[in-house]
Amino acid sequence: MASVRKQILDAARVVFERKGVADASMAEISTQAGLSIGTIYVHFRAKEDVLLQLIEAADVNASPFQQCTSAGELLGLVESLLKAQERPDASNQTARTALEVAAITRRNPEVQAVVTRNFKSLRRALLEAVVRIGQASGHADDSETLAIGESMLALLVAAQAQMLIGVPTNAEAKLKAARLLIKLLHGAPVRVKR
Repeated sequence: MASVRKQILDAARVVFERKGVADASMAEISTQAGLSIGTIYVHFRAKEDVLLQLIEAADVNASPFQQCTSAGELLGLVESLLKAQERPDASNQTARTALEVAAITRRNPEVQAVVTRNFKSLRRALLEAVVRIGQASGHADDSETLAIGESMLALLVAAQAQMLIGVPTNAEAKLKAARLLIKLLHGAPVRVKR
């Protein structure tokens, strides 16, 4: 059973990335999976159930933030994330699919719960990294440290939102802001460490 579900989820991921969630059908997922449509419906009631399972299975990789031990490493990670938002995939389908997920999140409490949990996990990892690095740098004001972390998170979210809606991300301005925030956190200019 688990291997069939995985086969369906892998096929759905391919179909969603190629066509988007709205334009994908359960029949296309069954064709991509090489399974009958009936088999698909044995495992999933609807396309949104498939999507929910994909979101739940998504690797919310907070470990890069958890592994940051210096201001330079944090700056390098934030810079790489901002630059990645500047280069969406060639077809922009991933961005369109992410927008569809955002729309589904607004009307489906189950999807919203999973997306919220994933976001909170990433936020927590970023803020913990900022606090850890701030403390190591002798930064004593915890409220200011958390404000720096929230500001970095806002930069990352803004860049992603701009990429998703297809407007320029202004990555250079965001990179300057990130460098300034890390400088405030560290107490001195910081060089990127990778």
